[in-house]
Amino acid sequence: MDILADKINQQFQNEFSYLKTIEVVYNTSAKSCNITFLYPENIKKISLDERQKILQFLNQTLKLNAKLIIKFKKSYLDKELIIKSAFNAFKNNYSSLASLISIKNFKVEVNAFNVLIKVYIFSKYLRTYNVNGIKNKLKTHLTKNFCAEFEIEFEEGTELNEAEILKNKQEDIIKKLNEIKVTPRYLVTDVVKVIGNDIEPQPEFFANINSSKNLAILAGRVENLSKKTYKRKQKGIEVEKYYYSFILNENVKKINCIYFCPKSNIRKMDKITNDNEIIIVANVKVENKVTTAYVKSLSYCKMPKKIVATQIHQPTEYKVIFPEKIVSVMQKNLFETNSEFFYNDNIKNNVFVVYDVETTGLEAETCELIEIGAVKIVNGVYTEKFQSLIKPKVRISDFITEITGITNEMVENAPSSEEVIKDFFLFSKDTILAGYNVNFDMKFIEKAANEIGLSFDNEVQDIMVLARQNIHVGNYKLKTVVNSLGINLVDAHRAYNDAFATAEVLLKLSKAL
Repeated sequence: MDILADKINQQFQNEFSYLKTIEVVYNTSAKSCNITFLYPENIKKISLDERQKILQFLNQTLKLNAKLIIKFKKSYLDKELIIKSAFNAFKNNYSSLASLISIKNFKVEVNAFNVLIKVYIFSKYLRTYNVNGIKNKLKTHLTKNFCAEFEIEFEEGTELNEAEILKNKQEDIIKKLNEIKVTPRYLVTDVVKVIGNDIEPQPEFFANINSSKNLAILAGRVENLSKKTYKRKQKGIEVEKYYYSFILNENVKKINCIYFCPKSNIRKMDKITNDNEIIIVANVKVENKVTTAYVKSLSYCKMPKKIVATQIHQPTEYKVIFPEKIVSVMQKNLFETNSEFFYNDNIKNNVFVVYDVETTGLEAETCELIEIGAVKIVNGVYTEKFQSLIKPKVRISDFITEITGITNEMVENAPSSEEVIKDFFLFSKDTILAGYNVNFDMKFIEKAANEIGLSFDNEVQDIMVLARQNIHVGNYKLKTVVNSLGINLVDAHRAYNDAFATAEVLLKLSKAL
């Protein structure tokens, strides 16, 4: 039952009878409530007056102690979208049965707002299932996501070779196992718990930690151990607290460690001394090239006599994204005519990859890449472009879609972050990585690379810094800077377009005097 839509139609005499509530999200921290309504594709866009009228009524009716935000999403009866949605619902609710068919077994007929879905499956496979229950489950799912009346029919399909099915399943399992990216580790022995939880005796190599990560397992020898105090207010009273700081020496590399110690663990921590070999679980923060591990659990251990970091296999050929050549007679001739004076030494002596990313949010630790765009510059000439959408592990929010124009449907068949970052690593090898406010982008690049054991050791240049040094404008947003320099930026917030505009800023501000 759609209570919100019913209330709206009672108030406005069914003026909005086509509306359907599909999502209500209450954000306690932001004190906001987002309500999304669905409407059919034959209805014109909901006008601002209509939106305001509905918003005002809901504010008066719901009386929420929060900001109410309403959105309207058009329901397109696209056959491909319907099939995909129906098949996904089938897989989520009847995984065993779904393993016997594929998306090709679903056919759709659309007649106005009546949709017939035919599922072709061998009748023998349905004997142990409640067929009407399956139909109702699919209809409920589809009705919630589309503005239409749905009917589901099962048609006779072909019997499958069960041995072939088993073989395919095994091959899929092997393929998935091969795709799992395992963090390189080594083994410690004689683990004895001191504080926190039991720790798996397989720490990772410090050399492979190039970006922030949670619950890293690290091991080494304790150095520069000290016990310190700080004061903190609890219920209005200032209380003295303790923390321990030390350096963890892996023999190959060192990491700074901090443990904020509750009163119950002080006696245990006081027994630890310099030169003790320990293994820890910690949340690692990498900021301004300083790495700090915040300890969660700690145990004594025995380190191996020699630690040799495993050699990470670096990509040598492109696998999914193949850079495109950029041929521009105008820029080539322009540079050749003025080759000795046109650009400064920074441009003439280096190869640049100017890039930009789009993401599912602002926090690199919890959000993901959804697009990378880049352009390569050699001797001041654009030579290659790199561009790819990326399929994240989580859904892209409406807010991000509104900003970037990138939808979940657009990334459905895109390659994974792991695949794209390998090709981007190869594309940017032996170059200077440049971007606009580039620290934001680098956090996402480094996180994606770290997850598969790669490390970007490129020099990095921030074009925003270059802009601040050379021009004076009201603000230093990319759009403001490109406008001030007469650069055309089309479709901002798409990675390649922003990257190319940033490259133009770099070259314009790098002309030799």
